[in-house]
Amino acid sequence: MEEKIIIGILGVIIGFLLNFVKELFTSRSVRKKEAEYLAIRMICIFEPFLHKCVSVAYDDGLPDKDGYSHAQTSTPDIDVEIKDVNWKSLPSELMYEILYFPSLIKNANRYISDVAENNSTPPDFDEVFEERQYQYALIGIKAAAIIEKLKSEYDIDRSNTGSGHGYAIEHLIKRKSIIDSIRRSRDK
Repeated sequence: MEEKIIIGILGVIIGFLLNFVKELFTSRSVRKKEAEYLAIRMICIFEPFLHKCVSVAYDDGLPDKDGYSHAQTSTPDIDVEIKDVNWKSLPSELMYEILYFPSLIKNANRYISDVAENNSTPPDFDEVFEERQYQYALIGIKAAAIIEKLKSEYDIDRSNTGSGHGYAIEHLIKRKSIIDSIRRSRDK
């Protein structure tokens, strides 16, 4: 009789453990798939943004009929607030970088506005265009870094990148370097 009770208890324990292991494996698998899906969605959002940053980084304005320069390219914005995904599936540091990214854009735009209000000279507004180019080169470089982290973290094929991804990064780094050089020579 005691033997049947022990066998019954062992059966219940083994059943519980098997079910626990199955649930653990299933939840990890689901979480991994959710993270991969979110990573792909973010890459598809960040890559077009990256290319728009290149356009802004090389926009030196176009004079109107009165000789006042105006931007040829509007500054890009990005919406990362996707509701139908599990944000907790990403590592916390990467999740923070993505969710904080729109704040970086707002800060850059504020800085550009400050230069426009306090340090710009018409009709060319060279200082504003330089700052705009610089800020969007920086933001574009950060966007590229997020794309690379997502691709690395989730083994997303890097050879299948968006059109001109490497080209965009090269141009942003080059633009930032040129502006840094101009600023260093001006500060001497």
